[in-house]
Amino acid sequence: MNFRAITKNIGLALLVDAGFMFLSVIVSALYGFDSAFSPLLISGMLTLLVGILPILFVKKQDRITTREGFFILFFAWLLSCLFGLLPYALWGGAFSLENAWFESVSGFTASGATILSDIESLPHGLLFWRSATHFIGGLGVVVFMMMILPSSGTVKLKMRRIEVADISAGDYNFHSNKIVSIVLTVYLSMMVLCTLLFLLSGMSIFDAVTHAFSVVATGGFSPRNASIGAFGSRWIELIAVVFMLLSSLHYGLLYSSIAGRTFNVFRNPVTKFFFATIGIGSLLVFASLMLSGGYTNPFEAAWQAIFNVVSIGTSTGLATVDTSVWPPFCILILLYLTMQCGCSGSTTGGMKADRIWVLTRAVKAQVVRTIHPNAVIKVRSGSNVIDSEQVGSIAMFAILYLAIVFIGAVIYAACGMELIDSFTGSFAMLGNVGPAFGSVGSMSNYGAVPVLAKIIMGLEMIIGRLSLYAAFSLFAMKKA
Repeated sequence: MNFRAITKNIGLALLVDAGFMFLSVIVSALYGFDSAFSPLLISGMLTLLVGILPILFVKKQDRITTREGFFILFFAWLLSCLFGLLPYALWGGAFSLENAWFESVSGFTASGATILSDIESLPHGLLFWRSATHFIGGLGVVVFMMMILPSSGTVKLKMRRIEVADISAGDYNFHSNKIVSIVLTVYLSMMVLCTLLFLLSGMSIFDAVTHAFSVVATGGFSPRNASIGAFGSRWIELIAVVFMLLSSLHYGLLYSSIAGRTFNVFRNPVTKFFFATIGIGSLLVFASLMLSGGYTNPFEAAWQAIFNVVSIGTSTGLATVDTSVWPPFCILILLYLTMQCGCSGSTTGGMKADRIWVLTRAVKAQVVRTIHPNAVIKVRSGSNVIDSEQVGSIAMFAILYLAIVFIGAVIYAACGMELIDSFTGSFAMLGNVGPAFGSVGSMSNYGAVPVLAKIIMGLEMIIGRLSLYAAFSLFAMKKA
């Protein structure tokens, strides 16, 4: 194991974290040197010191193995979360060590779950750092790693596929190095555009930037207690819906649709499937809300159905109402969307619409083979044939995903959580969605969750963000 290469590259990732901590220090100074100034400054200096030491004293490593690449990826995430908790822990207040850990992991994994009951009591500097972790996590440490890892085509390709799967790519095709610039271009462009539109809709510059971080990263953190519903503006909510949906699509397809002046993204079968699930889900939730008598105004019911289906279905988790009090049928629809979420190659979490789509096609193909044993039925994604090995891998992923959800739910129940909190909370943690149902719903928080459960939830969020195979292959791979 080349520990020099590992420490050097993890150090570079920590420098990124330190840079955003110092940016948060500037925000704190702009707001009158609020109480977060010293905690952020100390945290930034410590993170900078630890990150820069291997840069200065470890010689450059030209080659790394795949195993070393996965080690860099995993520990870059883990250490980012650990150093990211420092500003919270040093500030104090509601942030005990386990609460600071939970909030930090939730930010970096773009989950958006929180332990806070009074978010607006935090100083601006700390609120900005909280949202900045979404910016870093939404883009993904894997992208930062691809920018700084030594030139090793095989390693970069395998690490790229953790975030950018080939299923939803369709006919878009770029080299690994260009994918990094594509992701950065699309991500930053959407971030700037979303911020500008929020500003034009009446948000302050602080609210516009922090909510853009949340929406484009499909995270869910808001500096307001009532989340985005605090503004009471349909225009703001509409902007959020549009960018949540765009951020859930394959970034390569978005880029090629604009740069190539074609609408490849809307011809892609996975994209069509994703939009179909959002549309059908919204319609079913709307019908349930009206039939249950929860809403008398059909336009209000329709909008709440659309916004919250999009928010959950993109793993963002911003809220306008308390969905935990909705009818059970609505909760089941939202729970399915918590599992599925958006497309591969985007900032969303969950199992990904790509895998669900392939599994439905594979089941259909198997039914046809049962009826017609001699028929040759292939699973296709557009013009691309998905081989049986890839279908098997996706099926195993789904089984592993549901197994981890079940194991997490059992652990949380053993810690003393209610059944609905344990089960839906495990789905929300692994899917990086954030809000669940019951006492950990969209208008509640995770502050009352037992200490051990908070620690396990943090690990579950990291596993979900890294993709299951990437997290477990770290320990399963033999030494290269």
